[in-house]
Amino acid sequence: MRFLPLSLGLFLSACAGAPRAYVDEGRQAAERGEHEKAVALYSRAIDSDPDVAEAWYARGYSHVRLRQDANAPGEGRAYEERAIADFTRAIQLNPSHGDAYYNLAMVFLSRAMYRQAAEQLLNAIRFLPQDPEPHLDLARIYEQKFEDMQPQAYEHYEKYADLGGRDREAREKAREQKERRKQSAPPTGKAPTEEDEKKAQELHDRAMLLLKEDKRAEAVKLVEELLSVYGRTRFVQEPKRLIGLKAVLDAFKPKPKPEPPK
Repeated sequence: MRFLPLSLGLFLSACAGAPRAYVDEGRQAAERGEHEKAVALYSRAIDSDPDVAEAWYARGYSHVRLRQDANAPGEGRAYEERAIADFTRAIQLNPSHGDAYYNLAMVFLSRAMYRQAAEQLLNAIRFLPQDPEPHLDLARIYEQKFEDMQPQAYEHYEKYADLGGRDREAREKAREQKERRKQSAPPTGKAPTEEDEKKAQELHDRAMLLLKEDKRAEAVKLVEELLSVYGRTRFVQEPKRLIGLKAVLDAFKPKPKPEPPK
């Protein structure tokens, strides 16, 4: 679970007077790993001014760190509940707080609350547009926990790589997806007719029906035909549909067996 570092600049800009001093002291305590002390200082800041979003966010962060500390007093789940409440309040006070959305998502993810985690990661992506990490976490949730979200998973793997993410496995998945898109790009030539559009849709519907009937090999053949013969139609080129068709091939097309060593 990744938790973003607290920013002194955010504290200084968001806080003033006594709350600012308490939050600054809390940040310093947190940097030393003294999260119980940090929580007490953030709580004093909140008591002084309950409308300081950064105090709520910072306290939530320290609650999570205490949850991760096996030697911290109390029950771990209670720290999680406090963190959820604090991150939620920070978001209420500052709806563009990308780090709060991200950390809230990580708490939900630790509880296997995948749909809630995905929702908060989408919010984090909106307000942290240059951060690759929310895309990586969202891609993994979509790929591993939601069978109908495979195309979206690949989209976020690609975005992660485009933003400079360094995870090798994720970058390889993004590369493979781009290569599949390149290989299945429609050839230049005669523009598809309305009859072609109709046939493409019919072929697509037959392939999807075969998949529902678990006739994967037959479905794969129809998808390959659809991409090769009708790949230039508007119907096939619709972005989400095209990604979905490629995902079908990736998931169900038999992989060539490696040749035995000579």
